[in-house]
Amino acid sequence: MMENNHIDKIDVLSVYFDNVTLLEMRNNIKRFFLADEGENLFIVTANPEIVDYATENEAYRKLINSADYVIPDGTGIVKAASILKTPLKTRVPGIELMEECLKIANANNQKVFLLGAKNDVVMKAEQKLTEKYPDINFDFHHGFFDLTDEMVLKQVTSFNPDYIFVGMGYPRQEQWIERHAHRFNKTVLMGVGGSIEVFSGTKKRAPVLFRKMNLEWVYRLLIDWKRIGRIKAIPKFLYKVFKLRLKK
Repeated sequence: MMENNHIDKIDVLSVYFDNVTLLEMRNNIKRFFLADEGENLFIVTANPEIVDYATENEAYRKLINSADYVIPDGTGIVKAASILKTPLKTRVPGIELMEECLKIANANNQKVFLLGAKNDVVMKAEQKLTEKYPDINFDFHHGFFDLTDEMVLKQVTSFNPDYIFVGMGYPRQEQWIERHAHRFNKTVLMGVGGSIEVFSGTKKRAPVLFRKMNLEWVYRLLIDWKRIGRIKAIPKFLYKVFKLRLKK
């Protein structure tokens, strides 16, 4: 992985975010592949739920902060940074960054490994993405395995991917990357949460209107009430932010 430091990063509850736009991240990734170094690029897409979890799990917080880029995947992160008087430029949705990576990969005939979701779901995602990006060489594996599974790791390493998109939810996806990143060379490794399900068509992303109003989380709750437990992390996260702001 590239050398990491917290200079010019935005501190939100001791998680250090890169103050970047989607276009800047696209350019950073393109430059990464043009560089001579053989290091990997580890990208974390962190939303309020992830940051809230990180505040209570020191090892996970350290893992996130070891990434080359931590991007603000959530309006709540941008609002929190503003409340703390250290504003971020904008939200950078993880699914949109993944799509930018796919565009780069397609233009350069690169290899992409999809790791996550149920087997039929990741298979559908691979089929749909192959139709959309015919110049990418894809491989895939479902996300239901032990993090130490050597057979899965062997499949991924033997494919020699340029990108590995790990969609197993936090903290497992980042833990898998941390554990196995040293087995790869010149690879972009990125946790993508439920993006594989969206690309498969089994889950829908919020309509544009919800996205423009920064209400994607409301849409997800409306279509899946089982998420209510996860949504509770947002007010908990904001409480911690306001508490910190009052201390400053």
